[in-house]
Amino acid sequence: MATIGLIAGGGRFPILFAESARRAGHRVVAVAHRSETDPALEGAVDALTWVKLGQVGHILDALRAGGATQSVMLGAITKKRFFTDAMLDATGLRVLARVGIRSDDNLLRAMARFLEEEGVPITDPTPYLRDRLAPEGVLGRHQPTDEERADAAYGLELARGIGRLDLGQTVVVKERVALAVEALEGTDACIRRGGELARSGGFVVAKAVKPNQDRRFDLPAVGPDTVDTLREAGGRVLAVEAGATLVMDLERMVARADKARIVLMGIAG
Repeated sequence: MATIGLIAGGGRFPILFAESARRAGHRVVAVAHRSETDPALEGAVDALTWVKLGQVGHILDALRAGGATQSVMLGAITKKRFFTDAMLDATGLRVLARVGIRSDDNLLRAMARFLEEEGVPITDPTPYLRDRLAPEGVLGRHQPTDEERADAAYGLELARGIGRLDLGQTVVVKERVALAVEALEGTDACIRRGGELARSGGFVVAKAVKPNQDRRFDLPAVGPDTVDTLREAGGRVLAVEAGATLVMDLERMVARADKARIVLMGIAG
């Protein structure tokens, strides 16, 4: 039995990971971010410490106090918060000073290098979440048209292109025209912006793993809320990279998509 440290952002994936790891016989000690992490995580772990964004020294202290010998990073952090209410401690400032270009991957890798040096290396969480990865094929009742399949394939190609630049993982496409690409604002805001430009609706949202993705962190993720955002914006198709995209609450997601007449697709990379 190992003690795994869980550095948790928002959403359900930290809770799902903790439940799976504990079922496998491991202890889970978590560090949760204020205003991001679901408080329900407390009931799914063996110990929980709350920190503010940027308090890297507090994170390390909590993992060590809990006896963690390895750690994982799961859950979203609202990117714009880095420019509004991050509270970097002295350790956080030292880690940040190592980063020249402050892209998502560079920041995460700097954090991973720091934790490895301190004896709590970041590991790949997907062995505990394999049943949460998107399967290949159409996932609900509704089938895409040939035009939508072509847009989905093109969208995934574009998503991988912006991934190479470490900008984001999501694009909005209609008739082979890119309407929106994800950057700092996140997936939902990207979808809404695409919907504003596609007044007649019927667009495709594609989400893919970045080329050379470090599987330890920042895997693409979707869930029922993604379908709700797509429906509100007037979208028609959500296409994700099969076997690599985390899917939260698949049954509920498919049920909502079926009700909204939205196509869900998993496409092999």
